Amino acid sequence: MRWSMLALLLLTCSQMFAQRSGDICPQNADRRQDDVTANPVPTVDPKLFIKRRYRSPRVLFSEQPPDSEPAGHQTRSRAKRKAGAPQHRGVYSVCESVSTWEGNKTKATDISGNEVTVLPDVIINNSKKKQYFFETTCSSGRTGGSGCLGIDARHWNSYCTNSHTFVRALTSFKNLVAWRLIRIDVACVCVLSRKSWRQ
Repeated sequence: MRWSMLALLLLTCSQMFAQRSGDICPQNADRRQDDVTANPVPTVDPKLFIKRRYRSPRVLFSEQPPDSEPAGHQTRSRAKRKAGAPQHRGVYSVCESVSTWEGNKTKATDISGNEVTVLPDVIINNSKKKQYFFETTCSSGRTGGSGCLGIDARHWNSYCTNSHTFVRALTSFKNLVAWRLIRIDVACVCVLSRKSWRQ
């Protein structure tokens, strides 16, 4: 019984390949490839954005660039207490940073270390929207060789560098469009090391 099923399967496969002129790939694969090139902007089901795991304050799908910081990132001011004369203290960052909405991201590194293609545009509810990322990077003047602000350069080596996190984004990798965790810049931090360990 097993041999007869195997022989029937082998006969069916050989007939299928004999009908094709040397092409062992399915014919509908060519049709799918034509569809992808004809419509390079993928359509996304809006129900996906209801799921909490796909929402991030640092990723936004919009027709135009956002003009404000994401919710939860804005600095909140509160009333200061006064106990006599003002002391003129301030809170300063040791590394100057710039925060912007980035809409031209084409490549990114996913959580597995693969370089993936970020989809710049998607269609949601029959509307073409761009994928924006809120990124914070070090100011160009403070990266690399110059030290952090307010650090005692006699005893400490310091430099400012970008810190990263992973957010969900619509990406393409090996012709598969999917949500993936990609790395974006979220802060500018100071790296310290002692100049001498002897005191």
